[in-house]
Amino acid sequence: MSFVELPGWFPRFMNIGADRFGELMAALLAEGCEPKPVELAGGRFIVVSPRGSIRDRRYRMKVLTAHHDRVPGTPGALDNSAACLQLWRFVTGAQRPFNTVAVFTDREELSGAQVEEQGAYALGKAFSSLGYDLPLVLSLDVTGRGNALVLSSSCSGLADMPRMRAEEARQLSASGSRVGVNLAAEVQSLAADLGRHMAGRMPVYHLAVPFGEDIGFMLAGVPALVCTVLPRHEAEELSGLGGLPQWASPMEPERRMPSTWSALHGPDDTVELYTDAAFDLMERFLERVAVLKVPARPG
Repeated sequence: MSFVELPGWFPRFMNIGADRFGELMAALLAEGCEPKPVELAGGRFIVVSPRGSIRDRRYRMKVLTAHHDRVPGTPGALDNSAACLQLWRFVTGAQRPFNTVAVFTDREELSGAQVEEQGAYALGKAFSSLGYDLPLVLSLDVTGRGNALVLSSSCSGLADMPRMRAEEARQLSASGSRVGVNLAAEVQSLAADLGRHMAGRMPVYHLAVPFGEDIGFMLAGVPALVCTVLPRHEAEELSGLGGLPQWASPMEPERRMPSTWSALHGPDDTVELYTDAAFDLMERFLERVAVLKVPARPG
């Protein structure tokens, strides 16, 4: 049983058929935040700056995202309600974060759709009009269970993407000259910087992650890194097998996979899976991200 303390609005957010966009808007407004609703490509997004935010154009903006949609008819506690709750807590309680904005995204759970139909792609294309030029995206996905931070390495080698994302990798590779490769290198550098930034504060693994909004953002020309959480023994098992073994894909439920991922997209993805360790880890992670400074590109 989970002992994670949940705010009063969260059970309504978890109800099957809930207006999750509306619940998030209300929860942010109730804490004195100023969320901005944005409609893109048929999706409903929420852009909100943490209270007391500091902006300095000599450094790049960090965009923290968590998708609020879920597979229809499923609880979606891990995927992706936990990240929404963690991001809400960060936005409402952060202490003067530096160049940091949060976006609750939509249209991530589009099984079989082209990447360009995902909300991440539409948002990536809209960043400039929203006032965020050349941002860095950290996408929080499945972050409610475990005690080890996993930074996705899926984009570090475009020719070696997990099988379930092969078509996405092909599109990214073909997205124009060396744009895809350059973006992948930038994401790899960001992951390395974050790993060093978190050193000694939490276990950090660099592993291929078979889900997330990163490819959608990158096809839009925006570097994006998926951040997830696993129990340490599950992360070590994946790491020991050289990244992402065949059985790790949540798209193939008949095969053995980490128990954290086996509940995704089904009726067992409930709040009972939450662990205090995961929420404590994400709080520390977001606190460190909030003070991270990445110099703007020259020119």
